[in-house]
Amino acid sequence: MICPDQARAAHPARDIDIILPDASPPSAARMLADLFRTTNEILGAPVYRVSVHRLAAQPCADPRRWTRRTVILLGDIRTRWSVTDPLRPLLRVLLAQAPRRVLVGGAVFLLSDAGLARGCALAIHPNFRAAAAEEGLEALPDAPLSGVAGPVASAVSGFAAVPLMLDLIAEDHGQVTANALRAYLGLPAPEAQSRSRLSLGLLQRARGDRLIDRSLALMQEHIEEPLRIGDLARMLGVSTRKLQRQFLELTGEGPLSVYRALRIERARQLLEQTNLPLVEIIAATGFGTHSNLARWVRKEHGVSPHALRQRAMSGRAA
Repeated sequence: MICPDQARAAHPARDIDIILPDASPPSAARMLADLFRTTNEILGAPVYRVSVHRLAAQPCADPRRWTRRTVILLGDIRTRWSVTDPLRPLLRVLLAQAPRRVLVGGAVFLLSDAGLARGCALAIHPNFRAAAAEEGLEALPDAPLSGVAGPVASAVSGFAAVPLMLDLIAEDHGQVTANALRAYLGLPAPEAQSRSRLSLGLLQRARGDRLIDRSLALMQEHIEEPLRIGDLARMLGVSTRKLQRQFLELTGEGPLSVYRALRIERARQLLEQTNLPLVEIIAATGFGTHSNLARWVRKEHGVSPHALRQRAMSGRAA
């Protein structure tokens, strides 16, 4: 266990506010609160200060209170969470000022109550999808159980929020601590995500930057039908300008050239390691035409796709 004095010095305490609907008992927050309290035990220091309360019991609307807090609005999967007019100013302040906001279950509707739903994509429970669509709430692509879009994290239920909490803990105290917590609580290890050598190298160059990590993952998920960079930025909850700037500053390349390089890498893998017809490889990598694929393969590797395959078959692949 880490020395408590060392842990305090290395990790100043962070405030975690778990806020419940009026009808929910305090016990509803026990599971998530225990994650942070157990982290304190593992690190041997009170690195998290956890409070559980209702919105009405926290009337402080001073923005300075919320600028360093993690706010978890813990709704359930049966009831839409709405607030009355007197509480909306406070809700807007904490949703606008808290650097980390997590919306769970029916709490996704609080974004529309606060007038902050525009541009936020959310993990929405099936019970709420129809109502959410009517209110203009945008669902994350492919309906995941949890996800992060810009400054807002969301989960369809309290159980689905656990991986988000572990990600926050990893962000604060490192993946080793998060893994130790996972093992201590008997939680299964996450499945390793399949990554290409190119994307791993770029992520290492970017020092594990979270936005770059999520961008590369989305690019790899959409190799066959490449996204426009504007659409990619929207899915990530950031502006196109910020996405381009982050890539240039951390990898030295723009997102468009990185995306193209990932597709060329996939094309090379398919050419060298499979017998797929060229027309299928063109479709699988989103290049559209033989001439387009050939142009980029030749630019990257100095030979045509056919020559690249022949070289691999003869045992002379680079």
